[in-house]
Amino acid sequence: MLLVIDGMAEKYGLLPSEVLERATTMDLAISYNASILKMREQKKQRGESISDTYSESEILEKWNKVKGT
Repeated sequence: MLLVIDGMAEKYGLLPSEVLERATTMDLAISYNASILKMREQKKQRGESISDTYSESEILEKWNKVKGT
């Protein structure tokens, strides 16, 4: 959340404390989601994977590690 507040402060020329004082939860949510979408579009343009999910084998590996098997 700190990066969202910092980004908004930088974008609008405010101090982070001013963003905290003036921004609503909706403002923070929109700013956060917009930054995620921008990063996703940049990845697509570079031809990188936009999937933030684990493969089935990665999940099984993590599960087995937790279970101790």
